[in-house]
Amino acid sequence: MSGYRYASSLVQDASGGRLHLATGPGATPTGLVDNPTFFSGFVDRADVTAAGVLAVADVAASRYADAGLGKKLANLDPVVTAGGDRLRFESFSACNGVHARFDVLPEGLGSSGVGFGTTNVDIGPDLRTALARVDRSAPLHLSVGPDELRASSPDSTYVERKVTLPDRWVRGLAEVPALQAGMRRVAELPGPRIPRFLASLPRVAPPGPSVHVLPVASGWRLSSRELPGSIPLAGATRLRGCERVARHARGLTVHVGDSGTSAWTFELPGARFTLVVSPDPYRGFSGEGTLLMLLARPDAEEHGRRLLADLGWDAVVNRDDLVRRTGLSSADVESGLAWLAASGRLGYDLVEQAWFHRELPVDSEKVIRRNPRLAAARKVLAEGGVRRAPGDGSWRVLGSEGDLYEVTSADGRMRCTCRWEAEHAGS
Repeated sequence: MSGYRYASSLVQDASGGRLHLATGPGATPTGLVDNPTFFSGFVDRADVTAAGVLAVADVAASRYADAGLGKKLANLDPVVTAGGDRLRFESFSACNGVHARFDVLPEGLGSSGVGFGTTNVDIGPDLRTALARVDRSAPLHLSVGPDELRASSPDSTYVERKVTLPDRWVRGLAEVPALQAGMRRVAELPGPRIPRFLASLPRVAPPGPSVHVLPVASGWRLSSRELPGSIPLAGATRLRGCERVARHARGLTVHVGDSGTSAWTFELPGARFTLVVSPDPYRGFSGEGTLLMLLARPDAEEHGRRLLADLGWDAVVNRDDLVRRTGLSSADVESGLAWLAASGRLGYDLVEQAWFHRELPVDSEKVIRRNPRLAAARKVLAEGGVRRAPGDGSWRVLGSEGDLYEVTSADGRMRCTCRWEAEHAGS
């Protein structure tokens, strides 16, 4: 993978500030392109855009747990997707337990046109310092790609470094949309009450205590125990990743999934910022396994490839439309979308309740083949490690270390005698 040809920069000129984001190779409708140009134009709110991009970069540079892995993966570059009418910046924390996404919506981009594609963007220390000084008064020109890259000094604009998205990030970028698609909206908080709620969060070293947020008439308050109607927030300090954008927030909406994963969406002028936090501070999104059952279907890849031709880089992907256009059943479309999501080709918009198309600049099919749990399961099956046991819905499974486990199916769920089942109870 080639490196960035220039450093990202914020240059002040007679017309205001020009933000130039250096990009790595990007996936586009015409294939993989070195340093593509996806967008060039003025954003409506310079201060909001600067805060949102910085917040995503902050999360990418943070580790809230699992310090050993965090040291290996810190300072990874955010991913940007141009969807034809909006820009989406996203990243994971180094521990993989927090996902951040900043969407610059059509109303935040004025009359500027947006292309299509996905790539990495370089948010280096000099650019971070410059973005932190942006205010609302000056216009800001955002350019993603090499054609608009400029620097304040010729000697300081070139950077040679290679960027690779680790498999763990790609699996997380697949799992989070799948988790979001199953979430339910549970609470809303108007803008004027957001500062008080955020001020109540514990200011301790991350990840912080696990608490429950209780929506009440006067606002939201924290509880150390679960109460009727309360919202789980594991590792409360992790929610402080929103602090750069919170002062612009007009409203906050929370969605929660059955696993305890929660998504916190801040409505901003012409934009949105969403933090998704895992159900446990030491639980990374890459290992959730939400897609495994669908990926195990032998026809998932076939349906995924069939759908890929119909995605068309649309800003939103409507499942019902795909059923009508392709002639596939709803179940076939669901398995195909799972295969596409697992390869990093789909994201999910909680507010619009719809998928969106993206193509990560990686070998997507290689990532699926290297999914460790799916690969291990297929290896067990190929080596004859799964056999029927007496009784309906019962099997004996030979584990990787020679242990024999009993697996049963009843009441719509699987149960196993292994340690994993004992620890996680089927979650």
